[in-house]
Amino acid sequence: MKQTLTEDEDVLHALFEACKSLGIDLKDAASKSGLPAKLLTLPNHFVPSHLLNYLLENIAKKYHCQDFALHLANKLQTPELGLPTTVMSLSSDFKTGLEHASHYSAYYQDTGYWRHEICDEQVTLVKSANSLSSKYYRQRNLLGTAQMFLLLNTLSSHLWQPKKVCFSFSDPGANFSDTFHEFFDCELIFDQPNDSISFPADYLEFSISSSDPMLLRSMEVHIRGLQEELLQGRDVVERARLLIDERLRFSHCSEEELAFYMKLSTAELRSELGQANTNFKQLVEQQISDRAAFYTERCHVPMDIVLSSLMPYDEDRLYELLKEREKDPTEPTLRQDDIIRGGISKPPSTH
Repeated sequence: MKQTLTEDEDVLHALFEACKSLGIDLKDAASKSGLPAKLLTLPNHFVPSHLLNYLLENIAKKYHCQDFALHLANKLQTPELGLPTTVMSLSSDFKTGLEHASHYSAYYQDTGYWRHEICDEQVTLVKSANSLSSKYYRQRNLLGTAQMFLLLNTLSSHLWQPKKVCFSFSDPGANFSDTFHEFFDCELIFDQPNDSISFPADYLEFSISSSDPMLLRSMEVHIRGLQEELLQGRDVVERARLLIDERLRFSHCSEEELAFYMKLSTAELRSELGQANTNFKQLVEQQISDRAAFYTERCHVPMDIVLSSLMPYDEDRLYELLKEREKDPTEPTLRQDDIIRGGISKPPSTH
């Protein structure tokens, strides 16, 4: 019987398999990248972290493998994009699935959340854009796009036909372009504002073979209960911190995204945080410094890697934050230690 792995275990297992298929020793690659070998035995800490982003980029560069994320995606047992895609897989059809998934955007295990647009008989799934993903976390970003592509194909029992896929980064060129075209098998457009996948609107009515209305209802009750338990009695600042940290597990969180997750306009978010004598920049920097402390103190990752992984655009600023933290140290409070460790979990099957 095929072993059932958790999402994080599956990604780490696929990483080992992808490296093996390319003749790369993952443990050696991690060691040469400066990461502690023990991280490769801690999927719940390593996979939902910037440290995986860092390693993927290092492997792509060191081994001249700009399509590495596609090899990784091909080794996964199933697409591991988190809660929204699990909800999609239990829905009756593509349209219902996309609408249900939009309620849980903060929980995408990807560098950004996905939203769908319908125009001129075409559906476009668009990932929220950010310069960090396209410039610094390209492989993690590509891995997410590849998994969404595979998910749609899986949900349609491999009968779905995409129209085009767009990327927020440049064409990798050389033989890598061939790998991209072989994987996606449709029109590819690079250097776009967003990463996106487009397909004919006819597929919105396509029935999903894994549909399970009873389990879907059970799951949504489960999710609401966990959210209430987590957020009950917390003020706007505490809720903002939790959502920021959820997103920082994979990449970043912008002010616009936080407002979207909290169902507020950006102006409303600024006003509410202002009334609490804080602002988005202060909150996100606090959560980034908490995460940096977690990586250095708990995971024993070298400081230079922590700085370049978490704030590659301003390493000096993160160093300043950590020096300030030394004056008044606090214990890192991240989702790894929260009541829904590793993100909201799936409910047990009703079968």
